[in-house]
Amino acid sequence: MDSKTGFPLTGVLLAVIGTAHTALGVVIWTTGAEQAELSFWFTAFGVAAVGFAIAVLEVERVRGYVPAPILAALLVLTVFGLIFEPVSGFLTLLLPLALGLRGWLRHRRLVAVPV
Repeated sequence: MDSKTGFPLTGVLLAVIGTAHTALGVVIWTTGAEQAELSFWFTAFGVAAVGFAIAVLEVERVRGYVPAPILAALLVLTVFGLIFEPVSGFLTLLLPLALGLRGWLRHRRLVAVPV
């Protein structure tokens, strides 16, 4: 989260990515351009991503940063996806991951400094 504005950037970006993923799945399904299985996976993982994003948003609002276990899960998902699909939408997860890591590191520095 950007501590200057109080805006949960990581969660919002994940929600945008999940929404775009879901919309793409619906477009694939309605146009019939690809197999139905592709549409299902795009839509299902898009909805799951939005659910994950909502959870991240809530935690980010309460704590002011994204905790390490959530960042670790996002990192594992991103690395796993990039190994199997190097040039894919998994690249978009690098931005919320980087912003979440920046906020977590900022929080760690503030906690480490005695007041």
